[in-house]
Amino acid sequence: ELFSKYGHDAILVPIMKTGIPDNPASLDELCRKVASSKVDFLIFSSTIGVRYFFEQCGNVPDTTTIIAVGPRTQEAVIDKGLNCETIPSFSSDHFASHLGSRIMGRTVGIVRPDIPNPGLVDSLTASGASVLEGVAYRLVPTGNDLREILPDVDAVIFTSGKSFNLAGVSAGDVPDKTVIAIGPKTAGMMRDHGIVPDIKGNGTLEGCLKALAGQSR
Repeated sequence: ELFSKYGHDAILVPIMKTGIPDNPASLDELCRKVASSKVDFLIFSSTIGVRYFFEQCGNVPDTTTIIAVGPRTQEAVIDKGLNCETIPSFSSDHFASHLGSRIMGRTVGIVRPDIPNPGLVDSLTASGASVLEGVAYRLVPTGNDLREILPDVDAVIFTSGKSFNLAGVSAGDVPDKTVIAIGPKTAGMMRDHGIVPDIKGNGTLEGCLKALAGQSR
């Protein structure tokens, strides 16, 4: 639907799927802290994180401010009957500027996959927050081969550094394609492997599609 809005047909090739984390201890601890009102801010970066958190943890008290990344994550939180603040895209700078001095001396919980984000943690602790991370799900390869569909597409979007790595795509696979990185971290990963993205998005699919539309004018 989102791709159709911008006049594109999409072929979706899932490179990763989600699963229950090998060690649930960090999420269990975050759940206990949230339930006892010891977490002041709770960050969800994806709809998947929302789903796994509430399957395990139940509700969030009114004393906790929920931060959702992007409109789809916002919708997932609202569907749980909760209010939230929304950051348009995932970026350590966006979190720091949005939360500002409010997190000084406060506890911030992060619901995340089994991929750490030290840049985000550092930006929050630098603002005076204590950070508690809960690994809600893990990301594992699907075995799908993205290269099989590349002859049939004009552009390809990589939605994370890990999915790019697992795809195993090289510069020789995409010589005549518009290559898009969803955000700065993914773009950096791609450059490290010899692919310079034509478009670097703002951390959201819609941002990438807007940039692609602007490029094609």
